[in-house]
Amino acid sequence: MSSDPKSKKHFVRRASNRTTGEEAVLKHRSAGPTSNRGKRFHDEAVMMHRFTGEGLAGVLPVLDIDSGSTPAWYVMPRATPLESIFVETTTLQEIVGHVHVLAQTLCELAEREFYHRDIKPDNLFWYDGRPVLADFGIAYFGEASVTYEGEKLGPLWFMAPEMRSMTKLEEGSQADVYSLAQTLSAFIHPIGQLPLPGTFRAGAPDYDLNRRWKGDHTALDALGHVLEAATRNDPNERLRIDGLEEELRLWLHSAQTPLVRNSGLLSGWGQQDDYARDMEESRRAMRRTLNRIARHLGDEAGRQEHDLQDPDQPRWLAAYGWPHNAEDGFEPDGLLSFSASCEGGDRRVILGAVYHGREVSFIAEVHQLTAGDWQLEHSWPATEWGRARLPSATHALQTLAAKVTSSLA
Repeated sequence: MSSDPKSKKHFVRRASNRTTGEEAVLKHRSAGPTSNRGKRFHDEAVMMHRFTGEGLAGVLPVLDIDSGSTPAWYVMPRATPLESIFVETTTLQEIVGHVHVLAQTLCELAEREFYHRDIKPDNLFWYDGRPVLADFGIAYFGEASVTYEGEKLGPLWFMAPEMRSMTKLEEGSQADVYSLAQTLSAFIHPIGQLPLPGTFRAGAPDYDLNRRWKGDHTALDALGHVLEAATRNDPNERLRIDGLEEELRLWLHSAQTPLVRNSGLLSGWGQQDDYARDMEESRRAMRRTLNRIARHLGDEAGRQEHDLQDPDQPRWLAAYGWPHNAEDGFEPDGLLSFSASCEGGDRRVILGAVYHGREVSFIAEVHQLTAGDWQLEHSWPATEWGRARLPSATHALQTLAAKVTSSLA
């Protein structure tokens, strides 16, 4: 190997293989072998070399190591900082996916009672097509730490509260959870707009992922709650690393709509975002309204939402005077349908919502089962079109519900 002295850290050197020209990084001991730093370097070199021999793919491999009993150096391949592979078009799912892979590696280490204790963007890399951990200089490898009592480990923003005043026996088993979650937060927030250190506060303005990302806002809110659970100040209230791995895996499975960065200023929402939010707010309002209506059908009244594409689901039986916007009449931009049925199943109320652009109109019908067929007992004119999510639309729905409950009474 030949070395290049240019490096941000005095104990790290760029190196290359004289035969192949392959670039690498050489890290050497910066203090005597019996010093505190020397012992740390020994543990790091030996354990990272051991991980390579065991095929632990989530840790940056060791290519060569000093053969002495107290290694003075070891060599790693050149790797790309993980953060540098994230570009403007990188989706949130891709970022979370890479962090999830790191969580899996931390789970493998935790099973051996090993803890990195210095998770931060500077120690995460992209190598051989996957994210990897590096720099185990202050890691805990299943025995008493060699840190000084009271020594602080890691940079403040990524450091778990319990690591700010170490004891000699502190293993830091929950510190990696906190630091990995804060690292994920750093990856997904705009540069220079990181929230304050401490517990992630899901829903608070400074922590709102909707300010940076757009798409499925339910998924964005859910990820905020995962980050909050993983950054609790009390380690006993914090997710464990296997719990964080599971939550990220389940989130990735459920977040099907690509979440992309907001471009330019905090412009808010695109057309699809507005449509999804309109539908979800109407859905919540209709559920609350249906619960009030159902009480007039008896304590055992059933309630459900229906897929209008399913031919076996309840049909709306009345005719409504919506304006024609297509050759075949009126074509809605979206539909919602709920029903509440009395205990005997021979009477039901249908509550529906129809979307046209950003506006919504509500309908209600009462059906009676007669000779095996559902008959229209009563219906009301559709409500006036109103802007979804505004009080006027909610008021129209409540007014319609009052007419329904009066009819049932």
